[in-house]
Amino acid sequence: MTSTLTPSGSQPGMFETIEQAQEARAVAEAKARRRRLLVWSSPVVAVVGLAALYLLTITVVTAFGGRSYATQAYPTAVRQFSAIQHLNAVETWKAYYNAGTAEYSQGAFFRATQELGEAMERVPRAADGEPRTGEECLVATNLSLAYEGLGDEAARGDDHATAVDYYAQAQATIEGCGSAGGGGGSDEQQESADQAQDRQEQKQNEQQDQQDQQDQQQGEGGEDPSQNPSQDPSADPSASPSQGPSADASASPSENPSGDPSDGGQNPSESPSVSDQQRELEERNRGAQEDRDREQQESGGGSGGGQGW
Repeated sequence: MTSTLTPSGSQPGMFETIEQAQEARAVAEAKARRRRLLVWSSPVVAVVGLAALYLLTITVVTAFGGRSYATQAYPTAVRQFSAIQHLNAVETWKAYYNAGTAEYSQGAFFRATQELGEAMERVPRAADGEPRTGEECLVATNLSLAYEGLGDEAARGDDHATAVDYYAQAQATIEGCGSAGGGGGSDEQQESADQAQDRQEQKQNEQQDQQDQQDQQQGEGGEDPSQNPSQDPSADPSASPSQGPSADASASPSENPSGDPSDGGQNPSESPSVSDQQRELEERNRGAQEDRDREQQESGGGSGGGQGW
C-alpha cells in the first residue's frame, strides 16, 4: 500500500508522494557531488591546460626555428631556439643543440662550441663502459665540427700550434661515435663521424708538420734579428765596415767637409771629376792669357813695327 502525503496544492517544496521526495533528494545530492568534483578538479584542469599551452609553445617555436634554419636564416633560428632554452624541462639539451647547430652553420664557431658544450652537459649519456648513445653522438659530432672550424681559422692565420690543439680537441670530442667505437646512432651518423675523424687527423698532421718546419727554421737560423736589434747590422749606423756591407754605405758627401780624397767616407767616384775640371779650367785660363798677350803685341806692344816679320 502506497503512502500518501497531504496534497500540496500549488505550494512549492511540497510533494504529493514519498517517491517524489526521494527523487528530488537524489537529484540534489547528484548536483552537490558534481559541484564538489568540479572544485576538486579545477587545479588539475588548470595544470593540464598550462601543460598543453607549454608544449604547444615549445612545439610552435621549435617549428619556426626549424623553418628559419631550413631557409638559412641562421641568426633568426638562433634567437628562436635560444628563446626556449629555459622552457624545455623535458629534453633540455635540444634547444642548446639546435642553437649551437645554427651558430655553426653561420660560421660562428666559438659561440657554437659554447651552445653545443652546454648541450653535451645536458644530453643523456651512457653508463660507464657502455657505448655512447645516439643522442650523445649527435651532439658530439656537431661540437667536434665546431672545434674543427676553430682549427681552420687558426690554420688560415698561420697559428699552427693553436690549430693542432683544436683538431686534437675535435677528435677527442667525437671519439667513440664512429663505427669502430660502436657508438650509437644510425649507420649514416657513424659514417659521418668516421669521415670527420679522418679529416681532422689529416689536418692535425699537416699543421704539426708546418709547426715542426717553422721550429726547425728558427733553430737553424738562430735568434731572429728582428727580435734582437743589437745584432742587426743595419740597426746601428756607427757599426764598423767589418760588420757588413751596409756599415755606412749611405753616407752623403756633405758628411766629409774637408773634401780629402783619402778619406774613406768620401765617394771615390767624385775625386777624378774634380781634378779634371780643375785642369781644364787652368788650361782655359792659360789660353786666354796667351791670347791677350798676343793682342797686346800686335796692337802696339812696340813702335818699331810690331814683331819684325
